[in-house]
Amino acid sequence: MAIDGLKSHLELLPTEIIRDIVDSLSFWDITELSYVSKRLRKVCLPSIFRRVKFEFSQSGLDKLQSLLESDARHHVVFFTYEAPELLKTGILDFYHFKSEILTPDSYVEEAKDLRDEGFGYDAPPYIDIYDSLHSMCEEQRGIIDGGIDLKVLSSTFRALPKLTDVNLSFRKMITEEDWLYSYFLGWDLTMVEKSYEHHIRVVSKAIRNTSDMGISIHTISLSGVQLSYYHPWQVFDWGSLSEILAELLQSIRVLRLSKSGSPLKLLSHRAIKLRELDMCCLVAGYTSLREFLNTNKKSIQSIGFHDVNVKKDFEVGLLGLTPDVLYSMLDAPPPIQCRDSECRCLPFWKKASRLLLNDGCSEHSRSSAKTKFDEV
Repeated sequence: MAIDGLKSHLELLPTEIIRDIVDSLSFWDITELSYVSKRLRKVCLPSIFRRVKFEFSQSGLDKLQSLLESDARHHVVFFTYEAPELLKTGILDFYHFKSEILTPDSYVEEAKDLRDEGFGYDAPPYIDIYDSLHSMCEEQRGIIDGGIDLKVLSSTFRALPKLTDVNLSFRKMITEEDWLYSYFLGWDLTMVEKSYEHHIRVVSKAIRNTSDMGISIHTISLSGVQLSYYHPWQVFDWGSLSEILAELLQSIRVLRLSKSGSPLKLLSHRAIKLRELDMCCLVAGYTSLREFLNTNKKSIQSIGFHDVNVKKDFEVGLLGLTPDVLYSMLDAPPPIQCRDSECRCLPFWKKASRLLLNDGCSEHSRSSAKTKFDEV
């Protein structure tokens, strides 16, 4: 039977059956199906707009404002906010830029390296690099100084009645000019810790601004929070960032971490009353994870993990995280249950692991929904 024939036959099915079919399709298949007819589009819309993603930029915030003006906002459950590192404000001053950030001599060395290593292209003109960075920095400062990101996110969260999960995903940069990326990696252009502080503080305030709306945001996902490299014997003052992060998680029940275990170090001595911790595709400090779990073991009911390694201080190599390693960290006997759990980065035939602790067994048995790492 032709594809068009199959699509037309869907029109004859009861709505509940169509919903079951839609639930089994990929996002792109659902999107294509939504073009067939008004009836199928109405059934597909909740799945299409269940997850949305916007970025910290003027165009991203403008698109987010457009969402608030559409009926699609009623279907949003998972919200991802992509946050770039903030550029140093000194970039706005050309003389400071060329003397302290990217000197002409450094630019010449970079251009020579590109040519010698056979990349197949020449370095862009120095002034083009500056103009691009200046434009990006000016846009970022306009958003921050005007409080635009806080205003738009606060309005957004208040306008999404089904919102439960917020994913804060940190990136090195957000730009359509890919050639700039090597300069972000090679030169000290951004304020990493201040970037984390600003974006986390804004999201935290925006969530608190929903308290009178009956909106229950119970899950926070953090991706890519990577602190500067440090040695075990080095001491840094992360107090401000730790406090801001703890405020974000004040009324959160589920914390999901991916790509970096740094938040565990920041929160290692803070009791934040979590019920669930999920970790995926990251390396965590052994001591940081152990201290975090023991600080919060009275409240944590389950720990989910997949592709997680831990690193012990002063030791070379990584240790794969297993249930036995977690038992030793908690200095506790094995829990009643260790279950398989689903993770979106895995194919359906592979599973992650989930330990049920404290009252977690009874809590999970009362719930018919499967636990997933939805935002990884």
